Amino acid sequence: MHRSRRLWAASAILGLAASIVVGAPMGVSAADFPPSEWVVGPNQPVALITFDGHTKSRYLDRVLATLEEKKVKAAFFMPGRWIDSHRTRAGIIAALGHRLGNRGYGTVSFTRLDEQELRTSIRRAQSAIDKVSASPVPFLRPPNGARDLRVLQIAGSMGYRSVHWTHNPGGGKTARVQRAVLRKARRGSIISLDLWRASHRSALPGIIDGLRRRGFSLGTLSRLSNVHPIRYDVTLKAGGTGPEVAYLQKILKERSYPAGEIDGSFGYPTLQAVYAFEKVHGLTRDGVVGTKQMLNIARSRRPPTPKRRYHNFIDVDISRQVLFEVRDDRVIRTIPISSGNEEYYTVDGQTYKAHTPRGDFRITRKIAGKRVSRLGTLWWPSYFIGGYAIHGSDSVPVYPDSHGCVRIPRYLERGFFYRNPVERPVFIHD
Repeated sequence: MHRSRRLWAASAILGLAASIVVGAPMGVSAADFPPSEWVVGPNQPVALITFDGHTKSRYLDRVLATLEEKKVKAAFFMPGRWIDSHRTRAGIIAALGHRLGNRGYGTVSFTRLDEQELRTSIRRAQSAIDKVSASPVPFLRPPNGARDLRVLQIAGSMGYRSVHWTHNPGGGKTARVQRAVLRKARRGSIISLDLWRASHRSALPGIIDGLRRRGFSLGTLSRLSNVHPIRYDVTLKAGGTGPEVAYLQKILKERSYPAGEIDGSFGYPTLQAVYAFEKVHGLTRDGVVGTKQMLNIARSRRPPTPKRRYHNFIDVDISRQVLFEVRDDRVIRTIPISSGNEEYYTVDGQTYKAHTPRGDFRITRKIAGKRVSRLGTLWWPSYFIGGYAIHGSDSVPVYPDSHGCVRIPRYLERGFFYRNPVERPVFIHD
């Protein structure tokens, strides 16, 4: 923003300050929530800009002036004590259409407060925000984002859910902060900027312009109203049912992990999709999705496309036991596999090693349906060299277990068969 326009906007804000009359407490009541938080916004090209902490009034005025000039509404999570001491400035934030969230009254970590202290901190902060004719409910962000199940249980009983962030750029100079935000921008980004950092404040105009150049609209916390929050009190595993399972299935499919129908039932397809995610991210391959893993899944992106000279190909990563289907330079499916176990076996009096060939291949031939070989049954095989094929199998453990073929789960065999024609490049590597 040019200096003259910034000064004009700041003057307008100061003029607004002179005209604001602080209202009476709103006395907002709220329903209880389970212990939960938002960690990503809507699955749309939208980003939410949020600010944490507080700063000197003249610096805050510049931030507000930038937001006014750029026609952006943001969210401010400021200590209730600061709001009580700067009621006029807090009233300006609300009057300009920005959202004031609850950050507690002081700056002590919520995880260090006992239950009564935590309730008092949240309640006093809400009262401070009510006094400037605004409402923080249901948006809460603990100082420094420090929270656990107990904190979120208490907050939920008071009608709040935590608003975490997709990313915070951290320290460094203005240019680095701006690059960090834009590099990590994604659908539904919740960006956290620290008001007390000069580099965050000065990077704001470039962040806004950069996001818009990349096709993002800039939304407010109201965009979270239809976004599924992550439960901190739920662990998902095979046999489970319910809306949390449906959300898991939806997110896995959006990230390229085929989890079957979004039906809220944690069956075999969902289990295999979870295995694939665990393999890609180097996690324990147990198929159990606790809070930490659910947070990782929600914040994850589609796997990066392996670098090849083709636009459409199959990439088999033996070390991670996954297969990436790539179309138009984008991973469309991430499929769990089981490859050769490198053990020796004997058939018809001859001994062989169960090894999956590495190298650059192509699909050479295909058989629709069932193929019975001397080593077992291959479903819908796509051969890439000799008798080695990518095929459906009833047994796809999380470790190498085949005689050398690349096994995929049977619920994926037909789709894979028809999507990948003869001559499709196949890359197999450690």
